[in-house]
Amino acid sequence: MALFWALLVALLSAAYAVVNVFGAWLVSRRKPWVAGLFMAAALTLAVAAAAFVSAIPYNRPILALGLVGASLASLVNARVVIGRVVWRNHLLRALFALGLYALAELTVRYPL
Repeated sequence: MALFWALLVALLSAAYAVVNVFGAWLVSRRKPWVAGLFMAAALTLAVAAAAFVSAIPYNRPILALGLVGASLASLVNARVVIGRVVWRNHLLRALFALGLYALAELTVRYPL
């Protein structure tokens, strides 16, 4: 059962990485450095997904770094590229990140 939860965390992390790659693609011509932020977050999330599948001991800090990076990249994108921050969207994104991290924490701390 613990393997199921670890795979779920890995799958959600990989899906979130794909969302960040899409964000990088959307902004790549306007502000390449913002695209770099999205890609760095996506890379970190992909490494976190692989870490959860292979049970690397530092998988939660890697996941946390990727989640914070993705949220910050989104906030920078809204502020610099779009010019308008819709806080509801960023709060929902942060809630998803917090839920994913909580699921990862429970998976590692309480294996079934």
